[in-house]
Amino acid sequence: MSQEPFDFDGAYGGGYERLARTVIPGYLTSFHQALALLRGRLGPNPRVLVVGAGTGIEIVTFKTAEPGWRLTGVDPSAQMIEIARHRVREAGVNDGVHLVHGRADDLDEGGFDAATCFNVMHFLPDDGAKQALLRSIAERLAPGSPFVLFELHGDRAASHFGEYFAAWSRYWEIQGMGEAERTEFRAKIDEGIHWISEARILELLAAAGFEDVQRYFRSLLYGGWISRRSSSGK
Repeated sequence: MSQEPFDFDGAYGGGYERLARTVIPGYLTSFHQALALLRGRLGPNPRVLVVGAGTGIEIVTFKTAEPGWRLTGVDPSAQMIEIARHRVREAGVNDGVHLVHGRADDLDEGGFDAATCFNVMHFLPDDGAKQALLRSIAERLAPGSPFVLFELHGDRAASHFGEYFAAWSRYWEIQGMGEAERTEFRAKIDEGIHWISEARILELLAAAGFEDVQRYFRSLLYGGWISRRSSSGK
């Protein structure tokens, strides 16, 4: 492909939510699952960091259910931040929501009570970029704070990977994606997704300073894990 396969400041970003609802099993319920998990671990009026704010659906889901939560969302795409701002305004949940065009390591503030990162890490190569993302999140969390990670993942060398990838591809068709769009999306995946196994995800989390990692969700090639920043802050 001649340009960035996943251009979040271009046509791909503009149509991202429609695509996500089509290809990500449990896309909408994933935010409710995270909300349910975090509710059980957070006190009143927590500060929550949302890494990869995207279209703002996660922030609106959290803020609508928990008006007292103070949410900071970051995203490197200017277009996505504008979409999120519009959605937050439209939902009437502006109070206590701060949206930042940038990355987690651009934030000067820290001491967050929780953080989430949905569908971000698989766009980064495992050349130190994935590790840097997780470390920047850990550094902005108070010791012991929970972190929810939701990711596309898989070990391409594993015997079952082909079966699950084929099933995931059929899922797109079942969800109504036409043949031409499936072909285009498959080409983007082949060029722009940086696959790692669940074992590697756990290794990266531990190296970044997260502990007590538990997988709470799996559907085809997507998984969700909840962990907490080391109580020692290291």
